[in-house]
Amino acid sequence: MYTTELISSKFWNSQRTKLTVISLRRLPKSVQMNLDYCSPDFVLDSNLNVAADMFSLGLLIIALYNSPHISPLQANSSISTYRRLFSSSSTIPSASNGYLSSRPLPKDLTGTVLPRLIARRPAQRMTAKEFQQSAYFDNILISTIRFLDALPAKTPNEKSQFMRGLSRVLPSFPKSVLDKKVLPALLEEMKDRELLSLILQNVFQIIELLPSGRRPFTEKIMPRLKEIFLPPVNSKAEAKGPGDRDPAKEAGLMVLLEHIGAITSNCSGKDFKDGMSRRIPLITR
Repeated sequence: MYTTELISSKFWNSQRTKLTVISLRRLPKSVQMNLDYCSPDFVLDSNLNVAADMFSLGLLIIALYNSPHISPLQANSSISTYRRLFSSSSTIPSASNGYLSSRPLPKDLTGTVLPRLIARRPAQRMTAKEFQQSAYFDNILISTIRFLDALPAKTPNEKSQFMRGLSRVLPSFPKSVLDKKVLPALLEEMKDRELLSLILQNVFQIIELLPSGRRPFTEKIMPRLKEIFLPPVNSKAEAKGPGDRDPAKEAGLMVLLEHIGAITSNCSGKDFKDGMSRRIPLITR
């Protein structure tokens, strides 16, 4: 009786999976289930569980390193093709075949992370918490990103020490991370005037490290500099006397002066004339 019920259960689970796939194919491709990133326990065993997401995460990680960025599984929306891929060890991502990646993968990934993500059985896979605590995230670059994310909650002393040490780490970051993650975080923190000069030192180092610094300087940095150093015309801020000096802002101006070459190289003549030359007295005198 138990065997009959088990067979019946597996049969109906299999039929439900097939019906789900058929129904999905009638939907726009953008909302269809992508078999290239699905776990075998879901597709082949009709077993939907939390661990299935961890398998998909492993495939996504490989795709990010792959060139072009595609999954190591190419099922072409066909369950029969997917089943055929898992019938041979050579077509399943594993350490023996370099996880079918066209480019070398970091040792921190291949050593401990991917073997426990791209695992056939759900019970063998790491949890989301274990993934975040893995050796892959135990490095200076990830620690720096995490500190940046938590920067608003840090003490002034912690922020100052971080900014002083950041210059040693910046060259190790991928250029896209510098442009899209680190630079915006630093510009946002420029509202803390006491850190202004330290932040600007790191900002200009990023500009030097990027293949083309003109776009981020024009789109991201220049508007921030104008906001800080260029008060509205005829405002009281421009009429300040010697007794109203702002040491933090003056320290920031000194950094601008030190990097005047980078400024002139990465902004138009009009922006320079109408913008920075108004706030750096040594240029206009």
